[in-house]
Amino acid sequence: MGNKSKSSDRLKISRRHNVRGFTLMEIIVVIAILGALAALAIPRFTGVLANSQNNTDQANIRIVESAVELYRAEKGDLDPAVDTFDELVAKLNEAGYLKNSELKAVSKGKIFSYNSGTKQISLIAIP
Repeated sequence: MGNKSKSSDRLKISRRHNVRGFTLMEIIVVIAILGALAALAIPRFTGVLANSQNNTDQANIRIVESAVELYRAEKGDLDPAVDTFDELVAKLNEAGYLKNSELKAVSKGKIFSYNSGTKQISLIAIP
């Protein structure tokens, strides 16, 4: 019995000496790899974000255009006093063709524009 306990004590002691952590060089290599991956991923993510914002704005334009078409089909032409995009959205909201009374572009530095002469809705850069 005494021999077994001594050999198990020696095994525990030898295991403690063999336990090693990561070296400084290994940690530096891992950090460098993570930095390189982040440098590749971040520009792609920002490109995807800008693309999704533009797609959202284009979808919102199509929604408003559809609401205008429904309004014209049911009630006739829009009031000629409607000159801006905000007035157009407010008018369509009051008539029940849009849920929101306000609609803003999600793309940075851009706004929606409505040309009452051509009856076109567009997305323009803020000057």
